[in-house]
Amino acid sequence: MDKPYIVVQRKNYKLTIYNGIVPLNPDNDNVDVYVTFPNGESFSAVFFTLQNIEALMKQYKKTGECAAGMYFWTSDMMIVDKLTEKTICQTIDNLLAEEDFESVFSRNEEPADISPEEGDELFNCFSESLRPS
Repeated sequence: MDKPYIVVQRKNYKLTIYNGIVPLNPDNDNVDVYVTFPNGESFSAVFFTLQNIEALMKQYKKTGECAAGMYFWTSDMMIVDKLTEKTICQTIDNLLAEEDFESVFSRNEEPADISPEEGDELFNCFSESLRPS
């Protein structure tokens, strides 16, 4: 099973895309994105496609969430046309160049409590728990 995240080392930052265990649908999905700079500062945002927001609002009409699908919101939201590694990287590069990055991304106050290796170990345990007995 693949890891539930992708790590991309860019020139000025490290990008971690938490895409989950189900393959990412570039047209209809959302992902948590973390950006870590060389000084250790970490920021996060959630990337959505318009199609995903529409699908979520339709779902909310059935579940009653957000006044039965009347609205949709989330903090730290970025809407993109396609959810691909390339689109996410280009979006972040543009936000940094235009000095809009901190308007979209929120600073993560708490550093990660586990190392990537510990995260991999936890993921492997989770993967094992999904296998039939």
